[in-house]
Amino acid sequence: MNKNISTAFSKLILFGLCFCTLLSCKKAFDLQPEDALEASQTYRNVYDADAAILGIYGKFVSLADKYVLLNELRGDLLDVTPNANAYLKQLGTQTVTSDNPYADPKPFYEVILNCNDALKNFNIMRQNKVLDNNQYYQRYTDVLFLRSWLYLQLGIHYGSVPYVTDALTNIEDIKDESKFQKITFDDLLGRLIRDTEATPKEFLNQNTSASSPTLILPMDTYLIRDGVFKFFIHRRSFLGDLNLWKGEYLKAASYYKDVMEIGTNQTTNADQQVDIFDTYRVSDDNSTDHSLKTTAVINPWTNIFAAPLADRIANWERMWTLPLTGSFSPGNPLLSLFSVSGNYLVKPSALSINNWNNQVRTDGSLTDRRGLNMSYRLNANQPEVLKFTKNYSTSLPFEKTGMWVVYRAAVMHMRFAEAANRLDRSTLAGALINNGIFGTFGTKSTYNGVADTYPFNFDGTTTTAFRGNWYRNSGIRGRAVNQNVSIDPANAMIDTEDKIIQEEALETAFEGYRWQDLLRIALRRQATDPNYLANKIAAKFEAAGDFSAAATARARLADKNNWYLPFKLK
Repeated sequence: MNKNISTAFSKLILFGLCFCTLLSCKKAFDLQPEDALEASQTYRNVYDADAAILGIYGKFVSLADKYVLLNELRGDLLDVTPNANAYLKQLGTQTVTSDNPYADPKPFYEVILNCNDALKNFNIMRQNKVLDNNQYYQRYTDVLFLRSWLYLQLGIHYGSVPYVTDALTNIEDIKDESKFQKITFDDLLGRLIRDTEATPKEFLNQNTSASSPTLILPMDTYLIRDGVFKFFIHRRSFLGDLNLWKGEYLKAASYYKDVMEIGTNQTTNADQQVDIFDTYRVSDDNSTDHSLKTTAVINPWTNIFAAPLADRIANWERMWTLPLTGSFSPGNPLLSLFSVSGNYLVKPSALSINNWNNQVRTDGSLTDRRGLNMSYRLNANQPEVLKFTKNYSTSLPFEKTGMWVVYRAAVMHMRFAEAANRLDRSTLAGALINNGIFGTFGTKSTYNGVADTYPFNFDGTTTTAFRGNWYRNSGIRGRAVNQNVSIDPANAMIDTEDKIIQEEALETAFEGYRWQDLLRIALRRQATDPNYLANKIAAKFEAAGDFSAAATARARLADKNNWYLPFKLK
C-alpha cells in the first residue's frame, strides 16, 4: 500500500477516535434546550459538524469484528478453531447465552447515541443558520443513514429492539422499557424506511456528503471522495436493502437499478468510457487492465480486498470501504481473528471449502477460482480466511493496515436478482448470476418476448455506433469463469432464489453477509419451508462430520424464537 495513503488513514482513524472520545464524555452529551447549542460549543460551525461525522465513523469502525462474527460465525461458512473461547463456540453452535459479550448490543447503541447527538445538533445548527440547507442535508442524511444501518443490524440479530432516536445522556436509559419499548423487526423496518425515504431525492445520491469541500481532508494524498475512496455509506443501495427486507421488491429493484447505472464520467476519454460501462456493473472488457475477471493466468478478483484503497479498478466493485489500521485503537481486529499468525479464532468451514471445490469452470475443470488462494489459503496447513489477511506479512509484523469492505457491487447484483426473481423475472435474475445480460439476452432484457420496463430494462447492445450500458456485463459466474447454473423451469422462483443464495456463498463468503441473507430467505419462506434456516446451518456441521452438533442446531433453529440473539444491554 502507498505509504502516504497508509499514513493518512492512520491519521484519519486517530482523529476520528479522539473526536469520538470527546463526544462520549458526559458533558458533551448533556441535554440542552432545543434552541441552544451544547455548552461545550462542539458544534460551532461546519467544520465542527464534519468533525462529528468523522468521529462517528471512527467509532463505527470498531464494530468491524462484531459485524463479521455475528453475520458469518452464526452462518454456515465460518467455523471456530481450537483456539476459540466458549463464547465464540456459542455463536457458531446457535447456543448463545445472555452473558455472551459478542451478543451484547451495547456497542451498536453507543454509536447510535453518537448519531442521535449529532442529528439533534445539526437541527439546531440549521435553525440558527450555522448550516445552510445544502450543508445540513449533506451531513444529516449521512448520519441518519448510518444510524439506520446500525438499526437494521440490530433487527437482524435481535428481532425486537428499542428504537431510540433521542440524544440520551446515558446509555443505561435505554434499559427503561417504560420509555423505550421494544418494537418488532417488521415494525422497525417500516420506521427505518419512513425515516430514510423522507430525505429529499437530490441528497440520496452516492456520497453527497463528500461533495462538501470541508469533508475533503488535505491529509497527504488521501481524499475522502467518491472517485478515490468510498468512505461514506451508500445511500440508494441501502434503501434497496431496507425495501428488500420489507418485501417491497419493486422499490428495492428500482433503488438498486439507479445505482447500477451510475456513470463515473461522461467524457470521451477512452479510459473514462470504460469507467462508464464498468462502474457497479460486474463487467469485463476482456483485457487484463480493465477487469476483475478470473483467468487461467491471472486472478485479479482478489484485488477487491487487497488492492490499495484508491485503486481505480477495484473501486468499480467497492461501494463502501473503511480503513483498518494497527497503529491506533481499535487496530485491525479482523487480522487477529483470522490470521494463523494472530489469535486464529475462526476459520473457513468445511462446507465453504466444499462449495468452491464442487464448482465447474467454463473449460470443464473443477474448483472455483474464488476459493483457494483467493477467499482462503492454507497457512501452515491451516485454512485461513485470506480476504482479511492477504496484505499481512510476518516480515512486517507491525504493519497491520487493512480494509473493511462493507458493501460491494456483486452483493447489490445478487440482491437486485432476489427482488427481480420475486417479481417473476427469474430469467433476468439468472442472467445476472450466470454469464450476464449479453450472454443471456444478446441485446436487451425481455419479459415474455417484449422489452422490459424500468427497473428491469437492461441494454446490452453493442455496435460500432452504439453501446448499451450493459454490453460489458459478464455476470457473477461469468466473471468467475464458471459454467452457468441451470434453473428448474417447473419451480423457477424458488430454484432461482436457491441459486442466488448458493452464489452468494461462493462470491461473498466471510465478508459479513451470510446470516443476513439466510435469515431473509427463511423469513420469506416461513409458511412453505419452516426448516430452511435450520437445515442450512446444520449442513455446516454435517460437512465437518459433527452430526451431534448438526442435530442440535437443527432442533434449536426449528423454533423461530431461536433465530435471534438474547437482547441484554450489559
